[in-house]
Amino acid sequence: MHRLLLLIVCVTTVTAAPLHVDLPTVMKLAGANNDEIQLARAKHTETLGESKLAWQRFWPSVMLGAGYRRTDGNVQDIAGAVFDVSKQHYTLGPNLMIDWSPGDMYYSALAAKQKALAAEQMAEKARRDIVTQSTGRYYDLLAAEAALAIIEDDLRLTQDYEKQIGGAVEAGTAFRADLLRVKTQVSREKLAIRQHEERRDLAAAALAEILRLPAETELRPAKADLVPVRLVDRKTGVASLISQATQHRPEMKAAGAITTAAAWERERARVAPMIPNVQAGYGFGGLGGGFNGDMGNFDETQNVFIGFGWKIGPGGLFDKQRKVIASAKEEAANLQSAQVKAAIGREVVEAAAKAQSAHDQIGINDEAVEAAQEMVKLAKERQASQLGVVLEYLLAREELTRARQSRVQAVTRFNQAQHELKRAVGK
Repeated sequence: MHRLLLLIVCVTTVTAAPLHVDLPTVMKLAGANNDEIQLARAKHTETLGESKLAWQRFWPSVMLGAGYRRTDGNVQDIAGAVFDVSKQHYTLGPNLMIDWSPGDMYYSALAAKQKALAAEQMAEKARRDIVTQSTGRYYDLLAAEAALAIIEDDLRLTQDYEKQIGGAVEAGTAFRADLLRVKTQVSREKLAIRQHEERRDLAAAALAEILRLPAETELRPAKADLVPVRLVDRKTGVASLISQATQHRPEMKAAGAITTAAAWERERARVAPMIPNVQAGYGFGGLGGGFNGDMGNFDETQNVFIGFGWKIGPGGLFDKQRKVIASAKEEAANLQSAQVKAAIGREVVEAAAKAQSAHDQIGINDEAVEAAQEMVKLAKERQASQLGVVLEYLLAREELTRARQSRVQAVTRFNQAQHELKRAVGK
């Protein structure tokens, strides 16, 4: 699906035609083609590999090879006697070796697993953030296109009105000053259209940037109509939303994993030094050689070694500073988790307040649009029955245009706030 979307983008770019995108397409492109998301996923892959490697350290190492050793001259035997010797030997076969610090390895593996989980959640956070930002920029583009459509509609009506007044001037039933006033309004609206086209193009460029599309791609919304879309139940209280956020937000899950990792590191500092280190080896194969140049006597051989002990000092028993450092890191992780929780609560409250405010503003703007439409209707009726009310009609149309544009902005803010609230809650 993602390849198909990118193919459409490439074909559209080649043909230099505007690319019309809808919200689902924007969300899919944002989640598939953003390098910030890829970076977070790469970090998760790295930490996941470190976690697997931590557990793999429990496997013994295996070495397969051959060795040759020769001695000429004086040597000393175990009793202390020194004598002249010429000898050599060679070996061939595998060796299995174990050099374990079980306590360190076990707790380190548990901590690494939690760090991998935290990285996974942060990758999900990056994806959600980019999708939310892309959604916001898409609504900015949609709002710019809708505002432009309103101005274009107003210009069309004003130009029709200009023709009507022009005919009245020629017939001697209207003043030329009224015609000039209408012409001025036409120029003002043409200027507004050009300004709104600039805003639309800037919004399109911002959206293309976050979607990582070619900068020259001309993006256009699938349709210019803005409809309020509620994504979170209005009846749900803020306290309930905050509770949902603390359960579902990836930042909270990541913070919890980091706190757990710090707890395992503290246990590592406390318990690991008391668990003895283990060293063991087993080798088998063949051994040959002898005095002077003798290379014979080759026959099978094997040897076994095992030992254990405790480390005393830094990193081992009686290392108080290691415990202090681990405890401090755990405390810091707990404090950071509390900070994340507080920030999430603030984000939920802000998003809910924005959504509620935008919802109320939509209702107020609906009333303003209705009043402006009635005002335009009355002004048009008066203009049909008497002269000298051209200015009143133009002012009424300006009020209607402002009210419609204000409603576009209110609906845009409402939809953006709904997506922000959805992200804040963790959905």
